[in-house]
Amino acid sequence: TGEPMNSALVTTGPPIFMVGSTKIMQLSAFMGGLWWDLTGGSAVLLMTGPDGTAYAYDATIQNGGAVRPWTVPNSAGTWVRAWKATDATGIIQYTQPLVFRVIVSPGTPYYN
Repeated sequence: TGEPMNSALVTTGPPIFMVGSTKIMQLSAFMGGLWWDLTGGSAVLLMTGPDGTAYAYDATIQNGGAVRPWTVPNSAGTWVRAWKATDATGIIQYTQPLVFRVIVSPGTPYYN
């Protein structure tokens, strides 16, 4: 018996999302290494598109964290996302920005 071929896939680099797909963006909040309950607070998903346009999407507080569905727009290139979280007492924290890429289709090479 031979060893299985292509039995694992390893990728590097930022995540790649395809135009038209819907992603569920989630935030599990921690402050000072401890779980930070956002119940009674708010969260906003912040994004910057490849052309520099900034977007802000209100999220739903759920199970002490936040969730926001996002349909990937027809704007291929490098995007950045982060969260602004506010707890019930008014403390505001921002997450570290994360880069991801958007492509038009699985067969479309990524250029920018």
